[in-house]
Amino acid sequence: MTTLILAHKLLSVKLDKAEFEKNKWLRYDNTEKKDKMIKPLKGIIDQQIPDKTCRLCLKPGLLPIFESNPDTNIANNIKCILGIEISDKDGKPQHICKSCATVVNSAVELKQIAEITQWRLEQELEMVSETTSEQERQTVQKHHGGYFIESGTHISREWICSRCKRIFQNHEEFMEHEQLETCRKVKCYVCETCGVEVKTVTCLKRHRLIHTGELHYPCTSCPYRARTKYALIVHQRSHTGDRPVRCPHCPATFPNSSNLASHRRSHFPPAYHCHLCQKGFKFKEGLRNHMASQHSNAKPFTCLSCGKAFSTRKMIRRHERKAHNRPKMRSGVVPSYVKQLQEL
Repeated sequence: MTTLILAHKLLSVKLDKAEFEKNKWLRYDNTEKKDKMIKPLKGIIDQQIPDKTCRLCLKPGLLPIFESNPDTNIANNIKCILGIEISDKDGKPQHICKSCATVVNSAVELKQIAEITQWRLEQELEMVSETTSEQERQTVQKHHGGYFIESGTHISREWICSRCKRIFQNHEEFMEHEQLETCRKVKCYVCETCGVEVKTVTCLKRHRLIHTGELHYPCTSCPYRARTKYALIVHQRSHTGDRPVRCPHCPATFPNSSNLASHRRSHFPPAYHCHLCQKGFKFKEGLRNHMASQHSNAKPFTCLSCGKAFSTRKMIRRHERKAHNRPKMRSGVVPSYVKQLQEL
């Protein structure tokens, strides 16, 4: 039964001879027109490369995609914004016009700004929603949003472990590291003399030298004496001018890793903010000095020579150096090797 119905339908749509010839001629005519168009179309495509045609709008474009400024990867920007993958010498136009390049670069810049804005909004929302209870703040683990690092025209993000200070370029690797038992277990060793807490036995042994006053490593170029061999090596770099530690984000170099750690904060957003004027600071000491000098009238530091009072220790040390010619010393404390020389 089904076969008969199909046969009737085929017979009902059967073309007559005139209609069949008409369709055959139309098909032949389309094929002939297509063959005629292929040759000039191929010429147009081949001429687009020497004519420097824009890859995006097919208008004249003089800016090469793969030979431009190395700091601005146009092909990567086009793929990031438009999803169009461009390869070198792929038989298609290899140039871009000035207007399209401006639009693409502006779109990339807008994307970077939007990512930074989103990160800042998340951080601000987290700060607002954070509970005021100190106990709750200690029990709830704070989300680490990473830091944006600007290197030339490129902006990247880094994540830093708050316990071991290890730096990660990938958020997934950072989260895996956060779950490690070796990183979460923070051992604490207490000095029996002053009660200072340190994380390792090596740090405790080095700290004990402060109380014993042992300075076994003398400098051959000056009266300086060091507690440890590493401290002597770092000091000798001040005589040789050697600066082996290099910043990964800029050309700056430093004699030791401690100076590098302080410098790296210049690439990070301010970690501390004043709750009164919202001014940001890279270091906690900067916030403390700002609160004492700008939002307080107290002046607890008094100069022993002239009796003038100051808000912070930094201000009184600067006053003593300029007004009373006091030698410049770190934190205003006489070094241990100078004290030993004075006693001798």
